[in-house]
Amino acid sequence: MSETVEIETPQGLVSLTRSGAGPDIVMLHSLLSDRNVFAPIVDELAARWTVNLVDLPGFGSTPRTDPSIDAYADVIGGLLSAGGYDPETTAVLGNGLGAFVALGTAVRHGEMFDRLALVGCGVGFDEAASAAFGGMIDRVRTGGMDAVVSVAVRRIFSEEYLAANPDALAERAAVLRRTDPAAFIDACTALMGMDYRTGAADVVNPTLIVVGSEDQATSPAMARDLHAVLPNSELVEMEGIAHAPQLQAPNDFLEIVARFL
Repeated sequence: MSETVEIETPQGLVSLTRSGAGPDIVMLHSLLSDRNVFAPIVDELAARWTVNLVDLPGFGSTPRTDPSIDAYADVIGGLLSAGGYDPETTAVLGNGLGAFVALGTAVRHGEMFDRLALVGCGVGFDEAASAAFGGMIDRVRTGGMDAVVSVAVRRIFSEEYLAANPDALAERAAVLRRTDPAAFIDACTALMGMDYRTGAADVVNPTLIVVGSEDQATSPAMARDLHAVLPNSELVEMEGIAHAPQLQAPNDFLEIVARFL
């Protein structure tokens, strides 16, 4: 059974759902989803961990913050402090936007938790990727969230997976349409402006990096660059998987994460 929790931090309120028992794992969702994106693996994790599914700034009941990954990371740092999480046992896992926020939290507040799992991440985006975020911002400003549904869903899943699982398109589209356009623009802006090429080298948390071979949003090359910078990291590439392995291959993904934790 899960409970909805709202924790007041120096940066403002943070909303989350909590389930299970044991050491805490704080899970941060991607730009193209919400906290329920981890639903396929929650029950298994909750048998051994207290699973905290966090609404990032602008999502759910968590208010917006400054549009920078540093600011988002400070919100999570505030949550770890105000929520009484044990720095010796707490793990932080992020996917996509959540992974970049998790990395930023390690750069700025790494002493507040132990293990770090980054799913679809890197130290920053090149010009082409930044331009893609800019294009999505323009579409949302002129046409709302409907204008980016098709592009966004194809950043989550491979075309092959969508062809075999047509319901996945409708399900993710519904989630995207519920997203606050202003929060989506904030997050795109934050991702465009981030650069942890220097800061990541100082992260000492044991780190798992996971990337899908078909990830169009955060490529395997980005993950390899991140692995080369992070001093205490391991890298796992999942063949045939795109940006959200917890949706596309939950059992395989859970096995990888559970072993690391």
